[in-house]
This record gives sequence, structure tokens and C-alpha cells, in this order.
Amino acid sequence: MRRVLVVLGMVLALVGSTVAGGALPAGRADAASELVAARTAVFGATNVDQATGAVRADRVLFSWFGVANFAVAMGGQVFLVDAWVPNVYPRHVPTTPAQLAALKPSHIFIGHAHFDHAADAVDIARASGARLVGSAEHCGFFRGQDAALRCDVVSAAGARPASTTTYRGLPGIEVTALRHLHSQIKAPTGALPPLLPLPPSDKLLTDPPGPAELARLAPHLNDPEGGSMAYKFTVGGTSVLWHDSVGPVSHDPAGPAILAALRRLGPVDLHVGAIQGFNEIANGLHDAMAYIDAVGATVFVPSHHDDWFPVLATPATGREAAFFAALKTIDHSPQVRYLRDPADYLNPDRVSIPVNRP
Repeated sequence: MRRVLVVLGMVLALVGSTVAGGALPAGRADAASELVAARTAVFGATNVDQATGAVRADRVLFSWFGVANFAVAMGGQVFLVDAWVPNVYPRHVPTTPAQLAALKPSHIFIGHAHFDHAADAVDIARASGARLVGSAEHCGFFRGQDAALRCDVVSAAGARPASTTTYRGLPGIEVTALRHLHSQIKAPTGALPPLLPLPPSDKLLTDPPGPAELARLAPHLNDPEGGSMAYKFTVGGTSVLWHDSVGPVSHDPAGPAILAALRRLGPVDLHVGAIQGFNEIANGLHDAMAYIDAVGATVFVPSHHDDWFPVLATPATGREAAFFAALKTIDHSPQVRYLRDPADYLNPDRVSIPVNRP
């Protein structure tokens, strides 16, 4: 499947010209106004101090910008989880890498380094000064693009799945990093029906990519995974778990250990997790349900289920019925805030929960 994706992307790139792309423009002189404007656009006027740009500390905010990429505000801190603005369809996602850099995120946490999760990470880190956080493989890959980048390692090279690390680099927030599995195709079990990205999107006709978009994306189509990480963030008495892939934990030998680790990290107040994976063509949403059941969150928010790339994806509404049907097959039944594209892009009030003081 990965090879199919790369070949498809190369074909798309060849259609376009070799116009240079991806560079972020220099910041404007009025840095304070730029910060306020960027944070207001991404987190909403009611959540941002219009004089200073500070984001309210009494709520956790996740503002979605495609796939499993979110701008996050917790405890007064602003950071990103993953960093790619889907650009195959130029008008689909209402933000840019430049606007995300203008948020002045302190950190960018990487779930894994495939292009749909990290293609803009280096550019945003350069422009904002953000510190990257990920596996040793992620940091090595990013430093290969820019040796001056700051990148904190939370998982050693070749670390075993289910291993956890405490990260102390985000002031006021406890962070636990969990090494888990990227999605993979496994033999069907018959537990849940397979899912295919059908019907295909018409976005290539209604919002086709231009040369600049293709030129920015093409160099990243074969970026390496570098291991898959999940992160638990805790501020006050509130905890959040985020991951950008769902591994075949019911099929892989490491699965039982990963599920046990997820149970130890849970239950959490908010679970923001990928539900689309390569295994859905054989096992439907079986993997996603295993993660949800193990974590035991009060609120679950699906991601990586939107119209982010031709052939591989459809709008979120395309798998909505299948998701809620699958949810009935597991023991845990969280509240669900189902995100639909494009209406819920940059809609932070959709994924907002209060911070409970301990």
C-alpha cells in the first residue's frame, strides 16, 4: 500500500511543474499582532486574549487541520501534534504552514514521520523556533534536513513496542510517550466488515492541485515512518491521549503488551485517535476499536478519517455509520465528538474540555 501511495504521488507530481514551494515567509514587524491574529484564527476569539495572544488555560483545546494534525492549547501552552497541512486540494483546509508557525508553538510532537503527519514539521520548526519531539529515528531524519533543529528524543532507536518514556520538556504538563505500531494489513478475522475508500472523492475535479502544491508535497512522499508514538498529556487533573495511527494490536505479537500499556495510561478524559489505517481494507475498524476499548476515555474524537489524499481517503461522513456500528461491538462506550471535514477544520470548540484542578 505504501508503494502504491508513493507511485500515485509521483504521478501527481509529474503532472505539475517544478515550481519551488514550501518556504515560509518572513514574519511581519508587528509580532504581537501576528500572534493574536494567528491564534484567534486557529483557536477562536473567545479563547484568545486579544491584547497578548495568550490562550485560555482553563480548557484543553484541539484545533484540527487535517488527518491527525492538531494545534493544541493546554495549561497556557500552545503546541502541535503532527505537522502537515493537507495541500493536495488547495482550498480544503483553511490554514497554511505559515499560519501555524505564527502560532509560536513551543513544541511539535511527532506521532510518525510519513508525509501526511510531518511534511511541514521542519519548515514550521524553523519559522517558529518550536522544538520537535519524537523517536530517535524521527529526530535523525529531521536533523538530516537541518542540523540546527532542536529535537528531543523520547524513544530510542529500535525501541520495543509498548515501551514508555516520561518527557519533562513541556513546562506545567506531564507527558508520557508510548511506542506502538503503525497500521498494517493483516489477514481478515471476520470480526468487522472491511472498509474501502468509496465512493471516491470528486475533489481532483473540483479543487485540483496546482504546481506549487505538488512541488511542496513531492519531496516528502517517501518520508520514513521512523516508529509510531502515542502521547499522554496531563495538566491539573485532566489527561489526554493522542495517537496518529492504529496498529494491528489484535494480530501482532506486540499487541497484548501495547494494549496493556494503553490500559495503564488510561482511563483519560479525552482520547484523540486515528481510526483510518491500512488494515481497514481487511479488518474494518477492528484496530481502532481495540485502542478505544483499552484507553477507556470519557470523550473520544476520531481523526485520520477525512478527505486528505486521492484514492486513499474519502470525507469523514463516508465512514461515520461504520464507526458508530463498530463502537457497539466493544465494552467501552465513550462520548463521541465525531469530526467532519471541512466543517470541523479549525473548529476548536468542537474538541474542548475543561481543565479539572486536582
